[in-house]
Amino acid sequence: MDFRKTAKLVTVVASVLAAYCFTAPLEEPMRLTFALLIFAAGLWVTELLPMGITAFIIAVAQPILGIQTFEKALAPFFSPTVVLILGSFFLALAFEKQDLDEALAYRIVMHLGSDAKKLVLGLMFTTAFLSMWLSNTATAALMMTLALSLTIKYDREKDKENFSKAMVLGIAYSASVGGIATLIGTPPNMVAAGMLRELAGYNLTFLEWILYGLPITVILVLLIWVILFKLFPVGEVSVQKPKKEVAALNAKQKFTLAVFILAAFLWITSSLPDPLAALLGWSGHGLSAGLVALSAAVILFFMGVLNQHDIPKVDWNTVLLFGGGLSLGAAMDASGLTDRIGQSLAATIGGGSLLVLFTVLGFSALLFTMVASNTASANVFVPIAISVSLAAETSPVISAVLVAICCSLDFMLPVGTPPNAIAYSTGKVKVKEMAKAGLLLDIMGALITILLAVTFWPFIS
Repeated sequence: MDFRKTAKLVTVVASVLAAYCFTAPLEEPMRLTFALLIFAAGLWVTELLPMGITAFIIAVAQPILGIQTFEKALAPFFSPTVVLILGSFFLALAFEKQDLDEALAYRIVMHLGSDAKKLVLGLMFTTAFLSMWLSNTATAALMMTLALSLTIKYDREKDKENFSKAMVLGIAYSASVGGIATLIGTPPNMVAAGMLRELAGYNLTFLEWILYGLPITVILVLLIWVILFKLFPVGEVSVQKPKKEVAALNAKQKFTLAVFILAAFLWITSSLPDPLAALLGWSGHGLSAGLVALSAAVILFFMGVLNQHDIPKVDWNTVLLFGGGLSLGAAMDASGLTDRIGQSLAATIGGGSLLVLFTVLGFSALLFTMVASNTASANVFVPIAISVSLAAETSPVISAVLVAICCSLDFMLPVGTPPNAIAYSTGKVKVKEMAKAGLLLDIMGALITILLAVTFWPFIS
């Protein structure tokens, strides 16, 4: 082990010991659970171990520390939420394997106009739409490759440079905010849904999440577009698109697309809002999102679209991380730590002001996600958000969704998200330029989310 890893390990261990000593007034199970939370968060931030292995440590530590039995610690690893992400990974894998993502993206881009600003807006909405269903990393890589094949007719060299900067940053940021719109779009969304099921007994449906997330995605895409062209102004210029024959979809592509559309339809119609249910006389089919996702995956394997060689391609590290996060949340609930944290934060914030509560939760999650992955950040802060909301007698759904979305608003640095790293790797944008645009968008994105949580979301929950 080199010096840097040793220093990180010493820091994590010291933080755990400090957390245990600091919580001396609490009961022993709460102290041990808090120490486990700090230990897991430290390993996730420092990445001393693969995140999936840290998840295993969470499960193994609980019976050893006497927090809860091994069976209960392991149960979240195959919860409906973990099944949902596993099934959605297989769907996305089939989409990419059959080159459906490229086929759809190219068809959309070829129908966009040649005006530089409008074209970038079209690229951003296309990226956001694909990222609602596919990995933001794969979407950003695909759209970046497609975008870089475009050439601009320009009179000034500055126009060309600014167009490239706005285009690559717009695609990267749109890949991140697109995932906010759907339950399967990005891991923090599913962490929130899983924690709400485990800790609050609330089943957050696919359609409900769209009502929360889609408006933010649309608002942020437009905001990002405006800000980027303010920071990197471009004159009235046009763009040339590469000429390419667009082949018709083959049989496997059509079948994969049909399965995907069917899954999306079943996700959305699982449970309809009361006004729509009353109008249609049908409240939904009642199948869980995880069951739909896993059934779709089974169909894809049965029909030969996927095979045994595709199973190792799933991001199992993230799947295990989900299970570990849910297991940690269950441990916090079983020990009584979530209730104690909720009561303490509610008393500290005081006054029952939702604006103050949501501001503290939102910006805490945003700051933490700058140094940790968005999934790890959600695993740490969503159970805290749920507990403080229950203690403050307000909707835990709004707080959990707020924190999950704020965990995805990291636009500032290349290391923040894979799409940011992809944008930086093009060589079209400098770190200081990304930081300038990203800091402004981080703050504005969190403020917009908090504002919607206070004004619009109470009518949904």
